[in-house]
Formats: sequence, C-alpha cells, structure tokens
Amino acid sequence: MIRKAALTACSNGQNLQKKDEISRLKTALSKLGVQTEDSPCLYAADGPFSGTPAGRAQALMDFFLKDDIEAVFDISGGDIANELLPFLDYDLIREKGKTFWGYSDLTALINAIYSMTGNSSVLYQVKNLIWEKGALQQQRFAGFLNGSPTDLFDLHYHFLRGSRMEGIVIGGNVRCLLKLAGTPYFPDPTGKILLLEALGGETAQLACYFAQLAQMGVFEKAAGILLGTFTRFEASGADRTVFDLLSPWLPETLPVAATPEIGHGADAKAIRIGSYARFLEVRTPGLVLQPLGMRFLESTNAYSSDPVNTEYMMFLPYDGPEETARFLTSSEKNWNAAAPLELNFAVLKDSLHAGTVTLYFEDLPEDTAELGWVLEKNFHGKGIAFAAAQALIRYASEELGIRHLIACCDSANQPSRHLMEKLGMKKTGEQGGRKNRGCDEERTELQYRLDLA
Repeated sequence: MIRKAALTACSNGQNLQKKDEISRLKTALSKLGVQTEDSPCLYAADGPFSGTPAGRAQALMDFFLKDDIEAVFDISGGDIANELLPFLDYDLIREKGKTFWGYSDLTALINAIYSMTGNSSVLYQVKNLIWEKGALQQQRFAGFLNGSPTDLFDLHYHFLRGSRMEGIVIGGNVRCLLKLAGTPYFPDPTGKILLLEALGGETAQLACYFAQLAQMGVFEKAAGILLGTFTRFEASGADRTVFDLLSPWLPETLPVAATPEIGHGADAKAIRIGSYARFLEVRTPGLVLQPLGMRFLESTNAYSSDPVNTEYMMFLPYDGPEETARFLTSSEKNWNAAAPLELNFAVLKDSLHAGTVTLYFEDLPEDTAELGWVLEKNFHGKGIAFAAAQALIRYASEELGIRHLIACCDSANQPSRHLMEKLGMKKTGEQGGRKNRGCDEERTELQYRLDLA
C-alpha cells in the first residue's frame, strides 16, 4: 500500500492552466488512500522549465530522502527529462528503493535509473486516473494499491515472429530512449526484452529510430522486441505497419510480440522497466496456450467455481471471484519470476477460453514437472485437453529441458485417467488419503509418469 507519494515534473513543467486537472488527480488519489506532496518544481516558470536541471534533480532527490514518501509519480512529459541525469544521486536511489512512475519522455529517466542502479521503475502515467478511461484506470490502480488482484500489469499480446521471449524489460518511448544513445545511461540490451512505443512519429521518423537502434547493435544483443502502440502513426493510415518498418533491421530469429495495452492511450496498462518478464505462446492446430492472468478472471471463475466441473479436483472449486482472482494474481507473479513455482496456461479454442493446463515445479528435481489440467465442462469430450497437454509436453521438453513428467488424478476420474494413458504416461502407483475440496470423504489417487527422450 502506498500511503503517500510525490508528484513531480522531471520533464517539462506543468502549465499553470493544468492546476485544476492536477487538483482532480490529487482528489482521485486521496479517495484511493494516497496522499500527495507536490514537487517545488512541478509548474513551469520559464517556458517549459520548472527550474534548473540541478534544481529539479535535487527536488527529486529530496523525495527519495523523505521517509514518508513511498513512491514518486511523475506527471510530466515533453523533452527535457534527460537534463537531470548527471545531477542524480544514483547511490541514494539504489539504497532507498522507491519506485519511480512516469511515461513518455520519462523513458530516459526510467532507463537511466535501471542502468545506474539496477532498480526497476513503472512506465505509466497516473493522470490516466482522471482521463477518458478514468473509471477503469481507478479500478485497476485501486487493486494495485491495496494488494488486491488487478490486471494493471497483465498484458494482452500476440507474437508477430517467434513464440517465446523472456528477460529484463528495458525501453519505452523510442524517441526518448534514443536520447540515451552514446551515454552511460543507455541500458545494456544484452539478453533484454526491448519495449518500443511512441506518441508521435511518422514513417520516416520511425524508420530513422529503428535504423539508429540497429546501427548501435541493440537488436543483435536483445532477447526479443515488444511493440506497444504508436499512436499517431497508427492513426495516419500509413500503408506500412510498424513491424514492416522494423523487421528489415532485425535478426531473423529475434522474436517480436505486440501489445495494444502499452503506450500513450488513456486505457494503457503499466509495465515494469528493469524487471524480469516472460512472454510466450504455445500453438498447436486449433489451440493457443497463453499465460493465464487477471484478464481471464470471468472465464476462469466460471469453471473453477463450478462444483460439478471440479468434482475430482483437490484444490477446487474456488469460493467465487475473489478466490479465483487471488489464484490469477499468483499465476501472474509466477509468469514474471525467473524461477517460477508453476506455469499456468490459458487454453484458447477459437479465441474462447476453454480451460487451463499447468506445469508445476515446486519441490521437484530440475528435470521434472507435474502436469495438470482443468477445462470448462462445455469443452469436455472434444480432444482439447489431449491437444493442449501434448503441446505443453513439447514445450516442457524443447524449451525447459524437462525429461520427466508426473501427473495424478482421483481414481474415479475416468476422463483424466484415459487422458494420461493416451499421452503415453505409465501408472506408477495408487494410494488412499486423497482429499478433494468438494468432497467430504477420502479418495484413492492414481499416479502416472512419462519419461521423455
């Protein structure tokens, strides 16, 4: 929970005419339980400047020193955030560990913080709370603030090339990121996921930015590219896509994904720059497996809280949306962990969420995982669980180096038993003492194993 946050303008100072807007933002944050304190360099006093670079930097450092300030929300944008970089105390920023939030031109500051300290920041504009999609954004932000489940960081994306990438995320607004080129503040792209998005920029400008990144060797070192929105370019009706402009500069094997949920839109979600993230799709004819997260709350709750649908499950049914949401929040955390305890995949059939397949790793040898599944009852008996499990087995073997898979089921669960046998799994044991959540009596459990070549 953030109880008090600083409001800053490390880029262009806020126009005095925006005082009413900022007042509404403070009210919105206050209703969410966050009190605010203004930077003395919040409003422009000399053209776009709200103070000297050194003065604005000191105002920011003062907030890192104040014990009651728990986060910094920068509400500016523009052109001059990079002026502050030589004047910041990076040792202090590293030590205090407070999270800096900002977007657009603050891309320069956010990436410099990561480069110089290893600390992560959040690419997000808190003014979204009072803009066009304010009600939606306040709902998302409220969940984040009080530790409740929220989809603020759960991104919908699809792959344009490849199907998997993971690593620490760097980047943001491409124009502002390139202000760091040739400086010690540019993040090392080796093994990183490079996020690129923009508000402005037409065809020639974007082509220029991508060429510069290529000439700097960024694409050769990166683990993948995540494309956000390119607001004005996408609205221009250009006959090329951003990917069309970018792809000639990329190594053929570099994966590229795109999300409509990061950028300058009023409905944009947040992403942590300087934190580990995992993006992937597992495709098989007729099905797509994607990371399970909060955006699947309604559909997951429909089958996970149905006592008939979960009759033979040890940990289901859930009590309702709140418990389902806690599970999905945990699922998201695992997806963004370098060493996850489990990976839950949403099974999509014709874009409909049919269920979940899971790999469990906790308390198992490095080359072993447990396989699990649950489908919504309207998708039973159609071969979906078998196809999804097959795809997940291939992924576990080829991408994760898994050599042994185990699985178990209630002895009365004939469909699951037949599925394990159809997958080539061999029965290794049978024991009593299984207690399913929806049943008062102890049951018998069957254990199976599959050894992969």
